[in-house]
Amino acid sequence: MSLRKIGFGILGLLGIFLLYTVFITERGIHPIPPKAGEIPNIDYGTLSEQAAKDLQSYIRIATVRGREKEGALFLKSILDKRGISSRVIEFPGKPDRASLVAEIKGKDRTKGGLILTSHIDVVEADPKEWTEPPFAGVRKGERIYGRGAVDVKGLGIMQLYAFFLVHEKKIPLTNNLMFLALADEESRSLHGARFLIQKHRELFNGYEYVLNEGGTGTRDIAIKGSKIFNIQHAEKGAVWLDLKTKADPGHGSTPPLKYAAKSMVDFLEEVQKLGDKTTIGEETAAFFFSLGDLSSFPNSFVLKRSRNPVLFLILKGVIQSNRHLRAMTRNTVSITGIDSHQAGINVITSETTGSVDMRILPGQDEKKIFQEVKTLGEKYDVEVSARHLEPGTISPMDSPLFRILAGVAMSVEPGSVAVPFLSPGTTDSSYMRAIGLKCYGLIPALLTSEEIDGIHGKNESMTVTQLKMGIEILFKTVIEYNQVEKEKH
Repeated sequence: MSLRKIGFGILGLLGIFLLYTVFITERGIHPIPPKAGEIPNIDYGTLSEQAAKDLQSYIRIATVRGREKEGALFLKSILDKRGISSRVIEFPGKPDRASLVAEIKGKDRTKGGLILTSHIDVVEADPKEWTEPPFAGVRKGERIYGRGAVDVKGLGIMQLYAFFLVHEKKIPLTNNLMFLALADEESRSLHGARFLIQKHRELFNGYEYVLNEGGTGTRDIAIKGSKIFNIQHAEKGAVWLDLKTKADPGHGSTPPLKYAAKSMVDFLEEVQKLGDKTTIGEETAAFFFSLGDLSSFPNSFVLKRSRNPVLFLILKGVIQSNRHLRAMTRNTVSITGIDSHQAGINVITSETTGSVDMRILPGQDEKKIFQEVKTLGEKYDVEVSARHLEPGTISPMDSPLFRILAGVAMSVEPGSVAVPFLSPGTTDSSYMRAIGLKCYGLIPALLTSEEIDGIHGKNESMTVTQLKMGIEILFKTVIEYNQVEKEKH
């Protein structure tokens, strides 16, 4: 073959690749714009002021990994005033760990039902780190401070008021609607979602969809001037590991080549390399594609072609510089504990223990990854045991509810976009997906970077305007969903 023919062949391949690069893009999402004819006229401003007072009261019940029954009874008292029946379900032997369920029945009770769910418990808060007491429910201007304001008592109040509106405005429901406030989400859901699924499975009969936490609306994050509703439809799995190694003790002045603390450190250095590979799956590619709609050229060109082999090399640098993007595209490895049981600074102790929190992408085998780490531990004489193994979960991006929620959110906030979101953390949705429910997560309000940092951090807060937006989006989503279901029937 002549050099000329080889040259033409190379040019031909290059031309094909260029055409592929220019014309082949990833898939985005397809929001369904609101179309229901008769939506009640609601004074959301007045309603959100009422909701704000209830949120303040809810925050004042310090449900820190417990006391959920007090929170459930508070929610029940509000439902009772509105003439809506509900029930509190206690965990056997631990009555303080309780969840609440309320339902509005639809015409077809056998399928297609929608669950609005949140959790009652919150994480710890150190008052010394806060500008306002974390459990006082203080309001300054339109901002309400307190642990749980965002994660997720604020969402719970939004859902509660959307639920009220359906009842009070006598919205005809094609399918069932449930308000579900759960215990124990912050500590792996043993006394809440997992208990109800195992012992009260009948509660979920006739239901198909769940709206939960897991994603948020954001303002001026990722792209300046952007308003993005990150709708969680997938979340990573968890591989939580406990570590232990033993060796002979010794004097700090004459260290042996191998001893317990050094073996643990060497092992952990190698384990961290398991999180070095960047992977863009279909769900993350759709996320980048949607961000491309907000970006100008050439960023938009790259974002809409995230899995193109050449353009991926450009995007990979951006991903590596952002911890949130790294978490969405890798199996992450976090060293969450290491203890050599120090006796004195000049003593090499005989035992070192540790813990590792790995978060794995959907589709990865949690048992296989555990076995891989365990085998690696044998190389360093580190004993690896599993504390908790859980696969990643995913719900379809093209389902009616996902597309309706996206369309409603974008209509309520003009100039915004909705994007599919893979959550690095896990929620109760992971257990609900395991029984066949399609779960989506969104705190339907636009949060700033500072407000998002308050989640599990200090000075957590939410505004009345954010409550107003959330109530409107959720109420209209329920209406639009039932309209689509009605047309199907």
